[in-house]
Amino acid sequence: MLTRTEGIVLKTQEYAEADLVVTHFTRDRGIIKIFAKSPRKTKSRFGSSLEPLTHAKISLWGKEHTIPKITQSDIISTFQSLRENLKDFANVSKLAEILIYMLPEGIPNKRLFSLFLNTMKLIESFEQKQKDSIYLISQIRLLAELGYAPRLKGCGKCGTKSFDFYPGSGTILCKRCALSQFRGNYQQSIKITGKTATFYSQGAKWPVRALSRLKPPRETINELSFLLDEHIIYILNKRLHSSEFLAKT
Repeated sequence: MLTRTEGIVLKTQEYAEADLVVTHFTRDRGIIKIFAKSPRKTKSRFGSSLEPLTHAKISLWGKEHTIPKITQSDIISTFQSLRENLKDFANVSKLAEILIYMLPEGIPNKRLFSLFLNTMKLIESFEQKQKDSIYLISQIRLLAELGYAPRLKGCGKCGTKSFDFYPGSGTILCKRCALSQFRGNYQQSIKITGKTATFYSQGAKWPVRALSRLKPPRETINELSFLLDEHIIYILNKRLHSSEFLAKT
């Protein structure tokens, strides 16, 4: 059966001597694995269309419940500038990892596809000094669309104003609700500031065209980045590879 769709390359794995298994995020079929025959050979007709982050129109052939074979790939956008900048590539790879681990394979989500694609376009258009905040906002919106966004607006149980985030609960908790929730078992919280909570709220809700007006201080970026990393670690029970890499840069 022949299928045509749009896809963004999230990950590639070498297979045999010159073949690849490519993880694509497609508009119509969600995240799927695709078999590519001999793309690592010099004269491959696929060329650079299977490079990470490449957005292309693709044609697939295969039976249901099997890994389809890619038969055609026409590039729409290479996003080469994101691949050439090491920090950009690591940060976009982090978003791709979140998708791979949190979105089940084969579940179409056109809204999420558009969000990821438009995020890459947005990042290309911003100056480097603005990108740290945009990456954080992108994580927030991606997690929200996937249903895993942390709650930072008051206690998640009673609504009382508080700034203690508990990764095990995915929310801010006041002292009284934390004691009730954990029944005397000590749980480490992450203390955040009001500025971080405000930036989180604005980043999640402001229209894309207004995001350039958000200019949080470095302390806020570091604080929220740490919180999101700890939140993701709790959900997945492991640290993202891209987070480990970024921590060393």
